[in-house]
Formats: sequence, structure tokens, C-alpha cells
Amino acid sequence: MKKNILLFGANSYISKTFIRQFSQQYTIYPVYRKKDAQSLHIDFENSNGVEDFSKKIDFKIDAMLFLQGINPTMGVADITEEHFSRMLKITLVTPALLIRALREKMSEHGGVIFFSSVSKRKGSYDPSYASAKAGLVGLMHSLANAYPQQRFNLVSLGLVEGSPVYNKMSEDFREKHAERMQHGSFIKPENVADVIHMLINNSNINRSDVAIDGGYY
Repeated sequence: MKKNILLFGANSYISKTFIRQFSQQYTIYPVYRKKDAQSLHIDFENSNGVEDFSKKIDFKIDAMLFLQGINPTMGVADITEEHFSRMLKITLVTPALLIRALREKMSEHGGVIFFSSVSKRKGSYDPSYASAKAGLVGLMHSLANAYPQQRFNLVSLGLVEGSPVYNKMSEDFREKHAERMQHGSFIKPENVADVIHMLINNSNINRSDVAIDGGYY
């Protein structure tokens, strides 16, 4: 029987790659931000929708992937309370509430995978982004303490080739990133999808922070 994968942030670059590579192997339930009669949806900025969303899930969840998020957009000089709060809500608050609401619908030893960034240790020009990504480490361990029957893991990404962040960078900025990654190579989305596949199936991996960053230094 195929495993059921609940995939939040289905429009993300990594989500589309994962679906393309593994749609035959898993039953993937993509979750979008905007309402569509044909698909599951939830707006991570509106945590009031969590309970209604959870009632719509009528299948056993084998894995939850949290690929929702917003890209860094504001530097320290321009940061606002609204932007900072929005970043934290989308990255940390609503995911925590969703897991609490859906936990009883998860299979024993089912997995939750969060997605962080190399910015959690190197920083970002957008402090809210780096802070939220760093906060996922504490969230992962806290939820693992509360729900020991499930597995919680984190994937921390470097610059993914072809991603929206990558495409918005100047060539000079890309080169600076490449110089600090193995062989000057950016992260391949298909390699990230392969790691997701491994984490879903390997029952011995729990509370791990898997870096896919080309050894960024």
C-alpha cells in the first residue's frame, strides 16, 4: 500500500520536484494556500483555519512535509513588526498548531519534515527569515518530546539551483555563494527530493538536522 504524504506548500519549487519524482510511489495530498474546490488548502497566515482543515483529513497520514514559507525580503534597516510576525507565524506557529490538530491522524512512527536554511547559522540580510529558520530546530525537538511515537526531522538547504531565490540573485551574488560550496555547485532540487524520500522511509532517523548545503562555509 502506498504511503500517504500530506504536502504543505505544494506550489514551492521543491514540492513540485518531489511530486514529479515520486507521484507514482506515494499518494501525495498537495495543500495549497488559495482555495480551490479540487484541492486541500490552508492559509498559514490564518491559524483560525487549522481546526477546519484538520476535519477534512479523512486518511491516515504517513508523513507531513512543511514546504510552505516566504522568502527573505526585508533588511535590518527596513524590518517591521508586521513582517517579522508574519514570518514567524508562517514558519513556526501555524505548523505547530497543525501538527497538534493532526497528530491523532498520523500513523505510528509517521514522520514530519521541516525545511530550514543555511541562514540559520550564517544569518540573512532579512533577520526575520534567519530567526524563523533557526527556530525550527527548537520546534522539532519540542514536538519530538511531546509526541514520541512520531519522527521529526529537519532539512537545512543551501542555495537551490533554479529556485525563486536563486533566480532573483545577481550573477555576482550567486558567484559568492558558489565559492563557499563544494565544487562551486548549487543544490540540485532532485537531490533534495531524494533525501525527503529517505527520511520518509528510514524509521531510524529522528530529531536529525540534515544539511544539504554543499558544505557551505
